[in-house]
Amino acid sequence: MSRADLTAQRMADLRQAMRTHSMDRRTFMTVAAAAAATAGLSQGVAAVAAAAAPATRRPGLVRAQASANTFVYGSGQDISNLDPHTGHDYSITWGQRAVYDSLLRYQGNPPELQPLLATEVTGNDDATEWTILLDERATFHDGSTVDAEAVKYNFDRMLRKNLGVAWMFSTIMDEESAQIVDPQTLQVTLLEPFAPFDAILPWLFVANPAVVQANEIDGDEGEAWLQSHEAGGGPFTIAAWEIGSVYEFTRYPDYWWTGEGDTAPLDGFVWRIIRESSTKRIAMETGELTYGDTFTPEDIEALRADPRFVANDAPSLTPFAIKLNNQAGPTADLNVRKALAHAFDYDAAIEAVSGRGTVMEGPLATALEPWHRADLPVLRFDMDAARAALAASDYADGFALEYVYVTGLTAEENFGLIWLERLAELGITLTISPLVWPDMVARASSAETAPNAMAVYSGTDYVDPDNFLWQAYHSSQAGFWAAASHYQNPELDQMLEDARASTDEAQRKDLYDAAQSKLVEDAVEIWVYTEIENDVWVAELGNPYDTIMGGDVRNIGFQG
Repeated sequence: MSRADLTAQRMADLRQAMRTHSMDRRTFMTVAAAAAATAGLSQGVAAVAAAAAPATRRPGLVRAQASANTFVYGSGQDISNLDPHTGHDYSITWGQRAVYDSLLRYQGNPPELQPLLATEVTGNDDATEWTILLDERATFHDGSTVDAEAVKYNFDRMLRKNLGVAWMFSTIMDEESAQIVDPQTLQVTLLEPFAPFDAILPWLFVANPAVVQANEIDGDEGEAWLQSHEAGGGPFTIAAWEIGSVYEFTRYPDYWWTGEGDTAPLDGFVWRIIRESSTKRIAMETGELTYGDTFTPEDIEALRADPRFVANDAPSLTPFAIKLNNQAGPTADLNVRKALAHAFDYDAAIEAVSGRGTVMEGPLATALEPWHRADLPVLRFDMDAARAALAASDYADGFALEYVYVTGLTAEENFGLIWLERLAELGITLTISPLVWPDMVARASSAETAPNAMAVYSGTDYVDPDNFLWQAYHSSQAGFWAAASHYQNPELDQMLEDARASTDEAQRKDLYDAAQSKLVEDAVEIWVYTEIENDVWVAELGNPYDTIMGGDVRNIGFQG
């Protein structure tokens, strides 16, 4: 039997022990937040059952829903907040791109910046002055023009909220930065040089100021209303919004953007919550879905063998890490964090995803060249070193530890099971707690409520180390899910601030090298692996994917 087979068998044995025995130090799993998760799961099961009726589809093709031109995405993660200036994760982004337009857009793999609301974005030599020219054809859903005044309002509202994507903008802009030159032109003066400014403009989704202000409650600038409503001008409007079950969008018939490529615009876009990989696979095979994500390796291989589907094997810029709470509980102790990192079996983790990933060599994904460092003294699996580190800590006699992961993500659960067995050898009792993603985000919002250890996949917003390091480790980001470690270090803050302000690539490289060293020295979290993409779509789907923002439904369509 191979080591991979042994790993799989060991995890199966652990699950069986949890089912048939009372809890003990070595086999212990608690489903925290079971009440919260059960509601979402039951709704997801109901949605699967409701969709079990025969689907309309062409001979030999998989096609979802009664309309043959509806794109149906199966995901385990809710669209928890559609507000263009406060919501930000991969599922939210799919929804935001459906109902809002941004200044620029990413398309393709490798991703390229393309015009959308802006026909042209130009910067001066030191990257402090940027001119944005707007497409005069662009309108909102009420027919009003998307002009410079509307775009400035969105820059300013995003900065005032200081949530969601604001981390990309808030240190380089204030409410005086964007100024109206004429109805189709803005001049943006940055507070400091920021060379990749155009690369973050796809993240400014532009809402209609009149609609936002009409739905303001107690001075919230429409924030409560916008969580589940839209004020955009994008290709779709909201048709249904059932949290924990399904989010439906229907095409806006007067959308101004004419598109590109050889596919017709979609009639509808549906985001269905299906948390289990096997259930998603069956839904793909029976024609209920046209696209699915977060499949187990086994389910990907089963779908790959079917010529009706395309499995995405692109190397990703999506690292997976276990965020350790640096401010509260046992994980605030540096030696405890070192012990935990040494007690994680990284090779077993790669085997648990059937080799669909590479072990990380530090805080940055291996594919992020030339910024990633391969020479860092990253802590590796070594139980003797783990025992020594624990003995040097204030918790040498052991303690209880909570590991939180996204409900239904088998890989994250398996990582916890692998870790559980090793931690038990150190006298550490691991509680493995599945939570739905919105509850995890809420837990991460303060050091007092953040779990000891939290499973997080971090996507790519723009291809620069600033993307990864700022949102995860700069102290200003505390409370954001990517910064669930609540790391606070003025020395690192200064490195990151200097690096993002510099237009000298050599200087930036030196600063980011030093930042990576500091993070490894402080054992801030457990950097596990960078994944190979694990989504699947029907073969006749065109333009389905880009590596930055996932997919753009304004450009997705069925071929043939």
